[in-house]
Amino acid sequence: MAILVLSNPLPSAPFAEALRRAAPDVTIWTEADAPDPGLVEAILAWRMKAGILPKYPNLRVLCSTGAGVDKLLVEDLPASVPVTRVVDPAQGVEIAQYVVAQALAFTRDLALYARQQADAQWKRHPVRLASQCRVGVMGLGAVGQAIARAFAPLGYPVAGWSRSAKSLPGIQCHAGLDGLAKFLSHTDILVCALPLTPETRGLLNRGTLGQLPRGAFVVNVGRGEQLVEPDLQMLLDEGHLAGAALDVFDREPPPPDNWVWRHPKVSATPHIAAQASFDVVAAQCVDAWRSARAGDAPALAVDRAAGY
Repeated sequence: MAILVLSNPLPSAPFAEALRRAAPDVTIWTEADAPDPGLVEAILAWRMKAGILPKYPNLRVLCSTGAGVDKLLVEDLPASVPVTRVVDPAQGVEIAQYVVAQALAFTRDLALYARQQADAQWKRHPVRLASQCRVGVMGLGAVGQAIARAFAPLGYPVAGWSRSAKSLPGIQCHAGLDGLAKFLSHTDILVCALPLTPETRGLLNRGTLGQLPRGAFVVNVGRGEQLVEPDLQMLLDEGHLAGAALDVFDREPPPPDNWVWRHPKVSATPHIAAQASFDVVAAQCVDAWRSARAGDAPALAVDRAAGY
């Protein structure tokens, strides 16, 4: 019995070391170890390509290294193999910190003051009241709720949108495609924290982003494939959108000649809004493997049809 780490492009050594701490009696392999396919019962991975999983006939569970599993749902994934995600409470807090930091930098004009500092220019500008900056969070799972809660003490009105109806204290909730237009039209700072599903792929496009009020700001900490990047660029260049903070991209990393690196209205970061603890990832992977071995459904198994 063994657990195999296939975390490329993430380094495999930290995951393997954490797994050995969590399960010292279990063989832990990385791709570099030339593992015996017949002994592999669990795989810990960030992404998967078709043609790999059939090599492991005794696979019991496929574990994600992160909160999302969209990159693991390949066409030849056996129906009998559960897929699990990571739930790290610290991740929600970290992502909320990132989103609030980007929103504050936007609403308080920090980029403008940085440019003035470079020119030794002392010039004050009116402060936009938080009460006049309506935050809209797309996705009201654990991460989306953490983001929404983080804004409330700062005086920002907060609304949320999700696929199915939710009721959360202090948050005006919208749901479904019928509620999307109203949600967008009342959002000055749009935060995407959605899982990637066929329904959310390409959801942020010229049509939907164009429904935001003129001068709105977009923060994407969901998945890059949810945002149609050329549409965002057009809306920024036309002046309809005032800026964007992107931590996820359709292609990661974006090519060096990609426009996001140099656009004056874009803050581009390398998928660092949150990073799950290696020990948390390892412990949850081991728990999932043990549950699957016992014939039980892993606690953090996802609904493969829904994608999360």
